[in-house]
Amino acid sequence: MTAMTRTPFHAYSKANHTVAKTRQVVMLYDGAIRFLQQAKSAMEQGDISERYNKLVRVGEIVMGLQSCLDFEQGGNTAKVLYDFYASVDMRIMALHRTNDARACEAIIHDLKEMRDVWDRIDRGATAPEQAAKAAAELSEPSGIEAGTIIFSA
Repeated sequence: MTAMTRTPFHAYSKANHTVAKTRQVVMLYDGAIRFLQQAKSAMEQGDISERYNKLVRVGEIVMGLQSCLDFEQGGNTAKVLYDFYASVDMRIMALHRTNDARACEAIIHDLKEMRDVWDRIDRGATAPEQAAKAAAELSEPSGIEAGTIIFSA
């Protein structure tokens, strides 16, 4: 296969083998935030098709993050993150109906907070349990325990 015929999947596949999983999570958050910002811009411009396409991309990223959680090893931390991702997905779905740029900005804010937590985890500046703590604060489920976050490949 030549460089000209490669797809985005090939880039992801290569990154999956060469980039730490925590860095991959940060990169996925970066993409979700970028697509949400583009969706917000499309809302403000009245471009329904572009808004829809960008929100679908964000939803795919969020569902991808959610589907990689390992509940056996991640325990309650994985459950809290699962609930956070479900909450974000529901809010994204609501944007399809409401076209609310302020609600979109609120989701961007929450994803940026979580992205920053994952970035600190990736750099070793904070423990993985901080992701569950931040997710709990953002989605407001009651009571969390510290745990280890494990992603399946």
